Amino acid sequence: MDQTTLAKLAHQFMVNAVGVQPGQNIWIEHLGRGGKAIADACAAKVMALGGVPYVIDRGSDYMNGFLPGKTDAELKAQGDKELALMKTMHGYIRVGDDAEQSRVQASQEEKSRYQTLVMRPMTQQRVENTNWLVTRAPTAEFAQACGMDAPTFEQFWLGANLADYSKMAPAAEPLVQLMGEKHKVRIIGKGTDLTFETIGGGQAKPCTGTLNIPDGEVFTAPVADSVNGTILYGPSVYEGERFESMALEFKDGLVVKAVANGGDAERTAALNKILDADPGARRIGEFAIAFNPSILHPVGDILFDEKINGSLHFALGQCYENHAPNGNKSAIHWDMVHIQRPEYGGGEIWFDDKLIRKDGRFVVPELDGLNPENL
Repeated sequence: MDQTTLAKLAHQFMVNAVGVQPGQNIWIEHLGRGGKAIADACAAKVMALGGVPYVIDRGSDYMNGFLPGKTDAELKAQGDKELALMKTMHGYIRVGDDAEQSRVQASQEEKSRYQTLVMRPMTQQRVENTNWLVTRAPTAEFAQACGMDAPTFEQFWLGANLADYSKMAPAAEPLVQLMGEKHKVRIIGKGTDLTFETIGGGQAKPCTGTLNIPDGEVFTAPVADSVNGTILYGPSVYEGERFESMALEFKDGLVVKAVANGGDAERTAALNKILDADPGARRIGEFAIAFNPSILHPVGDILFDEKINGSLHFALGQCYENHAPNGNKSAIHWDMVHIQRPEYGGGEIWFDDKLIRKDGRFVVPELDGLNPENL
């Protein structure tokens, strides 16, 4: 990636998303070598804006040197140190790399203790008190996992990340207003006929390039016990478990039947094991409508897939308590994507008795600005 492109990304991330101001401290975290060039470009941009960058490499080399054999007391001390530093921060960016995470050699038990004692306090502090952004590095491993060669993937990645979010944000406001009201919603599509009520109360959140990039969705939540009917999802991955399709049946908000990969016994058992994690795992915590014009097909990474143009998604499990609370609590938050463009079988979204979107295109005038040719 050339320096001009890196500079564009740094502007998108540090100016448009994080909004760095002179004198601010900005935590710039990357996972190993894959995200270093982007992190360095962001640090240079922060300095040019008069801020102070703190660049932290949390890649596998660091983790494999730090984590093995650490006691709870040692992890707690590291957590206290990172929390104290985070309390001095005004902004945060994390450049992720799933392949780099897979190279961490610690046991699952060690990783869990690290998440609890080191990462969780720091993460809660930055989510609640900083302007933050999470993105992914366009590594060769990421390209391969998405089924693309590196040059093709880089162009796709850049298109999604360099979208004009300043245009997307105002275009999304009518959808925010609509989804923030209380409605009876019906979703019709391939293998799908689902009804529910939205929670209303103005509790809908636009995602247009300020917390995640790539971005492009508006979310709210259903009334927890109002979901009834069936829905068919496409490919999805949850903590390393991949499913090519998932058919769910709801009754009064609860998943009463879940079938994976067209009835494959092993995949269906794996799906139901996840959904049996706790009582909230079989209920929906989020409902979102997506519209990123540069993302058209699933690539196997939810940061991209949940923004697919012409798609919608529900998350089983934990709701977003600060933005769209419906009372559902769970250890999981699993976004599952349903695409309604014609090549995926088409579909419709109805709010009360009004058709809002058909075959992936918004059909009411106030939402036309979210159709791809207008973004």
